[in-house]
Amino acid sequence: MLTTINCSMRATEIKIKFRSRIRYILHLVEEWFRDTCKKIRSSCKISLKTPPRLQALRNRETGTGSTIRCYALQLAVDKTTTFSQNIDNFIQCTKEGKEASPHVVMRNMRQFMSGMKNYLVKHGEREFEKEVEKERLKLKPNEFLNLDAILEGVMMGLVVRPLKEHVYRLFVDHYTATGSLRTLADSIQYAYGKHIQELGVRPKLFPPSEANLEIILKYIDRLQKADSPLDKLENLLAAISAIFNSVKQSNSDSEIVLGADDLLPLLVWVLVRGRVWGAEVEAEYMWGLLHPSLLTGEGGYYLTTLSSAVHVLKTFKSSQGTMSTLNGSGTPDCSSVLRILIPDELHGSLNTRTLPVRPNNNTREICRILAHKIRCTNPQDYGLFKLVQGEETLLGDHECPQELSHCVFAYKRIDAKIAWPKTSS
Repeated sequence: MLTTINCSMRATEIKIKFRSRIRYILHLVEEWFRDTCKKIRSSCKISLKTPPRLQALRNRETGTGSTIRCYALQLAVDKTTTFSQNIDNFIQCTKEGKEASPHVVMRNMRQFMSGMKNYLVKHGEREFEKEVEKERLKLKPNEFLNLDAILEGVMMGLVVRPLKEHVYRLFVDHYTATGSLRTLADSIQYAYGKHIQELGVRPKLFPPSEANLEIILKYIDRLQKADSPLDKLENLLAAISAIFNSVKQSNSDSEIVLGADDLLPLLVWVLVRGRVWGAEVEAEYMWGLLHPSLLTGEGGYYLTTLSSAVHVLKTFKSSQGTMSTLNGSGTPDCSSVLRILIPDELHGSLNTRTLPVRPNNNTREICRILAHKIRCTNPQDYGLFKLVQGEETLLGDHECPQELSHCVFAYKRIDAKIAWPKTSS
């Protein structure tokens, strides 16, 4: 009897030490992240706002909800729980499986993570529901628990990190077989010796200085080394911010205004100078594993810009080593960007937006990015049209505008009655 009591006390003591150790580790991670952010801010002022969803996921280790995250990690460590067993089985089956497509594997990972989050929220396990209830009681009237964001961070660590090496190996095999890796590497090497204006950067626009380029490439390097697609996206946004800020600094004595048309060729130049051979793998890794809600705003726009830059580079050598242009600008052709007319109904004028696109972007995805860029509050009322000699045709959700030729594109209210000019420049 006495032995049983001693064993029970010993087990309780171990659990207490285990929980305190996890909390201590989380505390160290929190301090490390705070110090890292301070260093980043001191080296380069970030002008882009972090997307709200990304910020919510970034805060997953601190503040409200940290005990829920801690408990979910405990469930994962305890090999007797359904939560832990399912994760271990999925990782093992994924590594041992014969699926060769990295995109299919990432889709399965994304679905599995969503399923496990739903399992904990709807059914819970052990004391999970009680931990959530404890945190709910601490909420102020204007606060809520973002369980999706908290558990997203947990699943990134438990599922994505152990499978990163496997996914990367599949990417290397896939892109080696298709020749994409060799194409991108050859194009980067070829473009390295070209003048910056041959990469599409317009004349009189001074690129980032060597010192600022080094800062930008540090963000790119961090992006490549990170396990989590969330961390990769954060470093991509930091690199984009550094590009904008450094170009503004380099052109402070001139009246040049850096526009969206300038970002794509500048990013191409950065990838060339940094010899970022794995840019396509990094972009696809983020596309496949990021939470879909992160791909609808700033995050999705700048990730699309990265994919567009990769596409420009892959076709650079075959296009005789210079950017083909639209309307005399340094913007590449519409396989990597779209120029879209947007009517100003109040003033009766046409505005033009240049949008970076991926080769497989469909109309629905392009409309979503456009609605975000022009801050459209009723995107359901708008559509993308193709114009041929002033005659408009509404494009279907799953059509790919980049594959269409001899037409102009316009984004407008579906019900708006507009007489278009016969020719559009």
